[in-house]
Amino acid sequence: MGMKINTKGKLWIDIAACAVWSLFVLIVSGCNFALMNPVTIAVLIIGFAGFSYLILKNEGAGKEARITAVVTILAIGVRTLYVLYTGAEQRQHDLGEFETYHELNYHTEYIEYLLNNHKLLNEDVRLHWQFYHPPLTHFISAVFFGIYRKIAPSFAHNWDALQSLSLFYSLVTLAVLKKFTELWNLSGKAKTVAYLTVALLPQFIYFSGALNNDPLAVMFAIAALYLALIWYNDEKKSFLKLMGLSLCIGLGMMAKLSAGLIAVPVAFIMLKAFFESKTKLKMFFEYVAFIVVCAPLGLWYQVRNYILWKVPITFVARPDIEVSPRQLIAPMPVWNRFLAFGDGVDYNIISETLNAACFDDEYYRDYMPLALVGYFLLSAFTVFTITIVLNFIFTWIKERSMMNLVMTILLVSQLASYVYFCLDFPYTCTMAYRYIVPTIIAGAYYSGKSIDKAPHLLGLITKVSIYAVAIFSFILYCFAWLLDFRTV
Repeated sequence: MGMKINTKGKLWIDIAACAVWSLFVLIVSGCNFALMNPVTIAVLIIGFAGFSYLILKNEGAGKEARITAVVTILAIGVRTLYVLYTGAEQRQHDLGEFETYHELNYHTEYIEYLLNNHKLLNEDVRLHWQFYHPPLTHFISAVFFGIYRKIAPSFAHNWDALQSLSLFYSLVTLAVLKKFTELWNLSGKAKTVAYLTVALLPQFIYFSGALNNDPLAVMFAIAALYLALIWYNDEKKSFLKLMGLSLCIGLGMMAKLSAGLIAVPVAFIMLKAFFESKTKLKMFFEYVAFIVVCAPLGLWYQVRNYILWKVPITFVARPDIEVSPRQLIAPMPVWNRFLAFGDGVDYNIISETLNAACFDDEYYRDYMPLALVGYFLLSAFTVFTITIVLNFIFTWIKERSMMNLVMTILLVSQLASYVYFCLDFPYTCTMAYRYIVPTIIAGAYYSGKSIDKAPHLLGLITKVSIYAVAIFSFILYCFAWLLDFRTV
């Protein structure tokens, strides 16, 4: 098959641990540092210490195992801290304000509408901006908060509690990404570097507190690719795993339609498995079952909107340029979108995406300590991105494997779709790394390969840049709360 799978431990145990920790954080803190007191702070610290001890014990002995455990602890710690100091309406995308009417246009109103009415909005979604998105994230949030305020009625207005869901999604994503590193036949050192690439990526830290549909959609997309690879390596091609894969893609699309882009590398894996199979008829009917589960889950909301209001299946709401005219990018030659650099250039897809990958939409330059850390983070991330390109080329020269091909298809499909999106929707808000987060899987893969197979200098630069990104990302997001209290 050209691919070796070496996994240990059960993913469902990791997912259960993520749920326990997220629930513990909610119970102790309400996901809001302002609600805490010295006693609850002490309880949270003791709980984190105990959780960290379990992670250290579970990871096993050996230098690489200890480093992996420490990285996991730091990743969980910074995500939890970020949730505590980030309010439900801070550092968000298209969220709006809870308990505030904005003519039913934002994610907050989407959640509250489902919470209060127990049904979907029966109006043309094109008139209500964020309501064009499928409802899974908003439905889960509404149900969760409905239960939360019944259990704790005195906190019925603590919308920060919803961030326990985002924290859970982010931690599950971390657990799945860690499992990915066990699929790549890497040495211990290379596996550590590959894991560090994803564990402290700034975007995943942002996702731990994000209340829009990105964290859930990305979690399902990444889980889908992982399950596809596990299923492919299964000699019996477990039908149960295939149905799990179908659910992940369908539910991912039910959170955000663009999650379905992960189907490109998944389709390649499934087609390869089909042509290699000696029981093609049996597999054909299993694939039919796959589509029967996946397609309705992923497309029912778009089909509903098309039937009721003739909304195109792939409809994407555009920003209101009357409200935000500066978001519109003036017509220009395509090459300017890639080659123009300098002060005042806010339309370069490359530089804006790199900037968004490090800082999302936050602006740290007015506060010198954070600006300095941010400068080093952006520089390191830029070097890291360049090494991905070089390691991609080098890996293809040295290795022609199934995994290499899958990672290439993942990378190319994500980037091609993203570039098309940026050009077709010429707005500054379109250039955001959150739209192509699964590319980091390929980045981690090629970075890990460089440690084992690339020339020493390339491997060293890759390793140093990854450690630098992790360190500066950790520092920045441990102290980003200072931005909220700085004096102007």
